Amino acid sequence: MKQYAEDFEKEENKGENANEAKAGNKDAKTSGAKDESNGNEAKVVNKKEAASGDGVDNDSKNEKEVEKPSTAEDNLELHGLSRRERRRAKRERYKKTTEDMSRKEKIGYFFYYFKVPILVGLAVTVSLSLIIVSLYKNTRPVAISFALLNSPSVEYLSKDDFKEYMDYYDMPSSYRMLDFYSSKCDLDIYEDYYSKNPDDAIYSQFPTLCYNDYFDIVISDKTGIDYCAKLSLIRPLEDSLDLSMSKYLYNNYPERIIEANNVNDEPVAYAIDISGTEFAKSLHLDYDDVYIALPGQSERNIANSKRILNFIFGAGLIK
Repeated sequence: MKQYAEDFEKEENKGENANEAKAGNKDAKTSGAKDESNGNEAKVVNKKEAASGDGVDNDSKNEKEVEKPSTAEDNLELHGLSRRERRRAKRERYKKTTEDMSRKEKIGYFFYYFKVPILVGLAVTVSLSLIIVSLYKNTRPVAISFALLNSPSVEYLSKDDFKEYMDYYDMPSSYRMLDFYSSKCDLDIYEDYYSKNPDDAIYSQFPTLCYNDYFDIVISDKTGIDYCAKLSLIRPLEDSLDLSMSKYLYNNYPERIIEANNVNDEPVAYAIDISGTEFAKSLHLDYDDVYIALPGQSERNIANSKRILNFIFGAGLIK
């Protein structure tokens, strides 16, 4: 019995120890659950704080985004107004913006605010001015268009050299004078010089101008006339001289009709000798024998060549 009682007591102690262990485990679990709960609460708090921070940022972003629609709304509002009302609204906005500015700031803001209209206006004004000036220059009547050949040291001729000619016909100063100069029109040096200088204006520009009736007359010595005749840069007098002037010269100055060989080496009347005339002397050229040839056949070419020859010889064919 005594042994049984001791065994029973041991079993009971074991049960109590087991219960205490279970209770301890429950407490540990409860403590862990509480810690986990506290951690979860901390996470929740952090999330809330983060959400609160994001909310602040989002609010600032929203505030920034709100500014843009306000401008857009203003523009839409202006767009819906009439032109006069729109101008008035812009003026009021401009005055409100600049009312507290200094004079210097207002000037700077003015050019900043209106820079696009100002630049566009300047560009349009300059373009129109250039077009108007170009049209004016290119549409004025031509007093004379000439090429001066083989006078290397002569000063370029100007309207002053043709002043008496222009006064003779009462031409205003608005009349144009077109000119071209060269000192290399010589058959003896042509091939050698051309082979070394094919881009020289006398070989590129001058022929093109002659073929397109740019010049009314060519003023040259006999060497230049021979050169132009051989290369077909001037036309025979019978094709380019006014009929009344041709009749006058052949009847009164047949000795002044000068022949030169054409491309086929045939002698053809190509030039008029004006040596010794007052006009030739007034040009102060480097040679005494001065000739005029006619490279063009246009209406203006014929009219101007007749006009200059009428003036030189006092033919009286033009009043």
